[in-house]
Amino acid sequence: MDLRLLTEDDAAASTLMSHHAFGLPTSGPAAFTIGPEVQRWGLFDGKVLAAKANDRSYDSMIGGRRISTAGVAGVAVAPEYRGTGLARRLMTHLLAGARARGVVISTLFRTAPALYRSLGYEQVAELIDGSLPVSALRSIRPSVTGLRRAVAADGPAIRRVYAAVARSGSCLLTRDGPAFDADDERLIGSFDGISLAVDPSGDVVGYVSWNRGSGYGDAGALSVVDLLALTADGYRALLAAVGSFEAVTPTIKIRTSGDDPVHWLIPGAGWSVREVSQYMLRVVDLAAAIQARGWPAGLAGEMVLEVDDPTCPWNSGRHRLVVDHGTGRLERAPHGPAATTVTPGGLALLFAGGIPVAALRRAGLVEGERPESDQFLDAAFAGPRPAILDYF
Repeated sequence: MDLRLLTEDDAAASTLMSHHAFGLPTSGPAAFTIGPEVQRWGLFDGKVLAAKANDRSYDSMIGGRRISTAGVAGVAVAPEYRGTGLARRLMTHLLAGARARGVVISTLFRTAPALYRSLGYEQVAELIDGSLPVSALRSIRPSVTGLRRAVAADGPAIRRVYAAVARSGSCLLTRDGPAFDADDERLIGSFDGISLAVDPSGDVVGYVSWNRGSGYGDAGALSVVDLLALTADGYRALLAAVGSFEAVTPTIKIRTSGDDPVHWLIPGAGWSVREVSQYMLRVVDLAAAIQARGWPAGLAGEMVLEVDDPTCPWNSGRHRLVVDHGTGRLERAPHGPAATTVTPGGLALLFAGGIPVAALRRAGLVEGERPESDQFLDAAFAGPRPAILDYF
């Protein structure tokens, strides 16, 4: 079979395969695009598109630093070719190509977890679409933070709030670069409204982006895309703004992930989960990923890791992980005493952060009894619970 990048001439075949696999539309501006933000790979049996996958260029924030990311999406195999290993062949090629262009991790929203786990991916976060009654927000009152509607000139301030949240978390996308090229006018126009939380000095300390939807009364609902703030009172102001729709919309639909402070500030009951999208990660280039990631400033130490990674064989081998006061590096380690063995899935969970090694051992993702090494790994990869707020 011929494995190559798709071109505009392949648009009809690609969109039809997406329709058959995912029920996506076959027309419209988002049906098929080619640009610097995406590489679309296809496997052809003669002139027939048998399988395809997209590699989207993103950056993720992990340890306070930008990590180059291949966001995989649109993996599909035509019904007549399923079960013949084409998805694995395509994904293996995609990962090698991503490494060649400098990518160090890959992420995706899973549709076939067994396949992706066999390729070294593991679930690190969940994107949760939930809902709550507006009445749950009834008693919220900000003390000093005010509110106003955002205009195009507020685009930089909105982006600064998101960037600060992403920088302090783990796995959130940076929302810049070719994949996020919307200018300030388009950012504001993407929603029915963006309400800003403003402190007494006039600085923007939070924002909530929302879509009103249709209908009112029992059928009415307000959809919240982002509700992010840098202060507790900012969160209260934004929740109060959302709660002000109570007369016409009994339900708030809201997207959340990880350790979202919004859950700690809702006074009433009724939160429910409508949909969960599992987010998976795999380390593409282990040495480069260790060097790129942020590390605890107060930690220094080293240990030996043994890795067997058949999908990305350049990661395999015996390595010395060295962490030195905010920096990290991976060195080839000579043969010696037994090392801590980590599977590719275990590496994904460690790299994303916030998972104790004891849990990885219970799942069989880490082996080799080295209690002092476990303590080092827990300290090195400690951090916020991974989160994601963008679906792709």
